[in-house]
Amino acid sequence: MNLRLITLLTILTVIISTTMAQRKISGTIVDTDTHDAIEFANIALLKQDSTFVAGASSDTKGLFAFNDITDGEYILSATYVGYKKAYIPINDLKQNIDLGDVSLKSSDVALNDVTVTANAVIQKPDRKVIIPSDAQIKASNSGITLLRNLQLSRIIVNPLDNTVSIPGDQPVQLRINGVEVTVAEVVAIQPADIIRIEYHDDPGMRYGNAGAVIDYITRRRESGGSLSGNLANVFFQDMGWGENFVSAKVNHKKSEFGVNAYWSRRDIEWTRENEETFIFPDKTLKRVEEGVPTTFKDDRLNVALNYSLNETDKYLFNATFRNNYQKTPNQFSDRNSLLYSTDNRDNPLSISDHSTWRSYSPSLDLYYQRNLKNNQLLIFNAVGTYIDSKSTRLYQESRNNELSTDIYSSVLGEKYSFIAEGIYEKTLSSGKFSAGLKHTQSYTSNTYEGNVSTDIGLNFAETYGYAEFQLRKNKFNYTFGLGVMRTYNSQGENSNKKYIFRPNLRVSYTINDNAYIRYNGYISGYSPSLSDLNNVEQEIDSLQIRRGNPDLRTVWYYTNTLNAGFNKGIFGAEFFMRYSYDHKPIMEKITFEEGKFIRTNINQKGFHRLYTEINFKLKPFGDYLTLSMAPGYNRYISYGEDFTHTYGYWRIRGSVTLNYKKWIFNAEAWTRWNNFWGETMDRGERLHTIMAGYNAEKWSLNVGMFNPFSKSYSQDSRNYSALAPNKSYVYTDNLKQIVVVNFTMNLNFGRQYKAGNKRLNNDDTDAGIMSGSKK
Repeated sequence: MNLRLITLLTILTVIISTTMAQRKISGTIVDTDTHDAIEFANIALLKQDSTFVAGASSDTKGLFAFNDITDGEYILSATYVGYKKAYIPINDLKQNIDLGDVSLKSSDVALNDVTVTANAVIQKPDRKVIIPSDAQIKASNSGITLLRNLQLSRIIVNPLDNTVSIPGDQPVQLRINGVEVTVAEVVAIQPADIIRIEYHDDPGMRYGNAGAVIDYITRRRESGGSLSGNLANVFFQDMGWGENFVSAKVNHKKSEFGVNAYWSRRDIEWTRENEETFIFPDKTLKRVEEGVPTTFKDDRLNVALNYSLNETDKYLFNATFRNNYQKTPNQFSDRNSLLYSTDNRDNPLSISDHSTWRSYSPSLDLYYQRNLKNNQLLIFNAVGTYIDSKSTRLYQESRNNELSTDIYSSVLGEKYSFIAEGIYEKTLSSGKFSAGLKHTQSYTSNTYEGNVSTDIGLNFAETYGYAEFQLRKNKFNYTFGLGVMRTYNSQGENSNKKYIFRPNLRVSYTINDNAYIRYNGYISGYSPSLSDLNNVEQEIDSLQIRRGNPDLRTVWYYTNTLNAGFNKGIFGAEFFMRYSYDHKPIMEKITFEEGKFIRTNINQKGFHRLYTEINFKLKPFGDYLTLSMAPGYNRYISYGEDFTHTYGYWRIRGSVTLNYKKWIFNAEAWTRWNNFWGETMDRGERLHTIMAGYNAEKWSLNVGMFNPFSKSYSQDSRNYSALAPNKSYVYTDNLKQIVVVNFTMNLNFGRQYKAGNKRLNNDDTDAGIMSGSKK
């Protein structure tokens, strides 16, 4: 018994002493200059001989911890992109230790001390956090090209105009440090200033109806400044095309002054061909339109002036004045053609359809952000906008040089709008609570002259409030939200008002470090466009009229989304599936009245859509070579008062990115991205590109070719109306095998810093004018 007792006591002593020797090492990673927490920093615990013991990442508050560490001598290493590596010795560990603030100093040369050999993807409950690798940074010359090189699932970057979209034509919000921005501002980002990209592939209530959100988290400056330019143009070819960006920033103490300019130009010849069938009560008329190349010309110049005043961790005030100007002397809908019909095959009509557009839109954006105690934040944003616009259209039909149809319209528009928004956030130990309120008020005045003369005044208001709570528990994350939206519009004696409740539920589960699954379901709504609400008629041609509808109602819809992902080593795969239903959607209805076919939008019965896509990514040589392929399938069911249509199609896109040191090669291609709405199927563009270039420290030069293996560039649509079905085909030879030269310049002067950036941005670009042009 004594021997057994001694043995038992010995074992208990060893267990107790071993347990007591398990220590905890914790701390907070912060910026040396601003003392801001640095999230997703890499922390390694090493022995004195540099043997690896354990690794961790800091959370959203910069906190980290190592548990169950035995007594001994250690070295703690902390690194993050754009910062110098920090080492902290831990001598004679015999008890739990809190290191407090572990400071990282910003490196003047990005990635000089910390090199990320492979881009890190951190799956959060509501977003993906992507830390670009050193190779990806060096292979990019702007924020847009970096996004293209990352090849994120569902994100499509159009190389022709730098637009960012997802399948289904849903809007993608672009943000910088939480601020909603334009493509021009993203192009102006210097890749070396990008710390990480946060990809909200299933955005929450705060982002409204966005299909996705791309948020660039960047380094910021304390003094000195920067000058950058990105010039992409086509030379020595029979067309005009250019995308040009210039930006500059200067910092002084707590203030920052900035200017940003974007100039886009197009001068392209398009050919339009149509097949139309008109079912009259007593006959059927078929018309075939054979077009000739017709000029489309468009110039846009957008300028933004910005001033911000910031005191870190206390407040931020930001004022931005924007002025957007657009002049389109020849619109995309223009055409010259011959029209053959079944009632006169040998003597065609000569068609001339010419439209112009001009708009001038100044706006003032005021923003204030206040950090409160106990992890609380208040944000206020107010935007006032004025839009002055003018559009004209001249449509003529003639036979044997005798004019038979002459339609002219001129619309002068003025719009005044005001948008105000406030957001409150509080970070809790196991989650976050947020609430917001947004109100939009506008008045639009349009004067129609020509064949139709009338004055239209339209009042519009929309108010949206929400509250959302996020709870973390083990491997699960739950988000519960409830919002209420009120819409109102009035025109003359007509007025409409509607309330929509907008609940939201998101559940995510982290399977392990390499896999996740997430579900999101919500109800939301959208208002009719101002142009559709106009109580006015516009002649389209000798047989058709477009009519506005002031009785349109706000639409509510619900959406269910399921996505899952796996990413380990050289292979990654992501699955996405979304089903949505629109109740009483706004769709076109065609009727026959007094010898004319009337096209107007009404609230039809319902619309179902299903999007699916799976994205495969392979990196056989790290980020030096990335192969991506994404097949998908879309299905649509459209219910109207007098029609039911179903449509489904398969699609695929793929890309190859190769970079070595400062050289870059990229090739991508995708099949047509089709869309169905109401009774119309639109077939999108089929595009493929190749591009190669060299990126130096302060400049880059890239040469690319669009559609090198195509004979033409085309789009088309098909309408399945029972009364007036039609087919439309639009193509151009100007966009085949075109060579684009892209030159960028990024210059910095003075030292750099971190300063607060605004987290909201609201704007208004809808002029509210209804057009009579054929679509």
